[in-house]
Amino acid sequence: MKMPLVSIIIPTYNREHLIGETLNSVLAQTYTNWECLVIDDGSADNTSSLLETYCKKDSRIQYHHRPKNQPGGGNAARNYGFELSKGEYINWFDSDDIMLHEFIEKKINLISSKKLKAIICSGYLTDSQLNILRPTKYFNDGNLFKEFTLRKSDILTPSILFRKSALNSTELFNIGLTDGQETEFFHRFFFDLKNDEYKYIDEKLFLYRKHSNSIGSNKIGDYNFKNRFSQAYVEFENLKRIIKIGDREMINFVYKALLNLLFLTMDNKDNHTYNYILDGIRGYYKDIGVFNYMVLICYLKVVLNINMRSYRIEKMIRRR
Repeated sequence: MKMPLVSIIIPTYNREHLIGETLNSVLAQTYTNWECLVIDDGSADNTSSLLETYCKKDSRIQYHHRPKNQPGGGNAARNYGFELSKGEYINWFDSDDIMLHEFIEKKINLISSKKLKAIICSGYLTDSQLNILRPTKYFNDGNLFKEFTLRKSDILTPSILFRKSALNSTELFNIGLTDGQETEFFHRFFFDLKNDEYKYIDEKLFLYRKHSNSIGSNKIGDYNFKNRFSQAYVEFENLKRIIKIGDREMINFVYKALLNLLFLTMDNKDNHTYNYILDGIRGYYKDIGVFNYMVLICYLKVVLNINMRSYRIEKMIRRR
């Protein structure tokens, strides 16, 4: 059996206390032809000393620092890891998550054609102590882009093994986003992905840790201005794709998400994101042929079951 090289790319930042567990899970893989590129985004803890130990233990583990002339953040670290990678296949991973023993082998065994661009698996969501909360969900109705847009499927950073050649001409992670970067990337990738270009393996192959230090943990709770704008950007960019195919169910879903964001921006006096969302709603509802001002107000009053706030929005719209 051919054993292609798999590049595992792990961005990290101040995860000395966790990344050892992650690397141990990589070392325990039943599939052995891999390289693991850890990209440090500027850690101030003892990550460097820890990684030196792991690199000495196994030469397949590499430790790199994001170049200082590149923007900070996990997105740039992921992209830099891709530039350095030599594998025929790519699997991005997070520095606080765990691969189960057959994480790579089960995916590689599913590759049967050069036409395949991605292998997708399931996993478990866990708490900070790796206690399982629930399995990730996957809904297979023959339209991966739609299922992902409607949030019927949990497809996370560890879920996908990519064929590298399918990504060589693709923009990877958007370095300007602080939240939703995986979602934005997957939206773009899935939109062009044909049904015979991916396979799904219904096995739980990783542990995805949710804790207070996770990226995006402020989605609920403290208001994060940059994260909210990133979320709005991700929704609008996807709306542009959906309008091209005219899927009313997806259009309705994204509009509802944007309206929910609009209320959050109002309550938190986030004028920048508020204006971005409102201008976007006004700019697109005419083009899709099914939204007008009355439909927008109905969404606010009926679908979202909002009274006073919808009145405020109605006055605002009429002024424009």
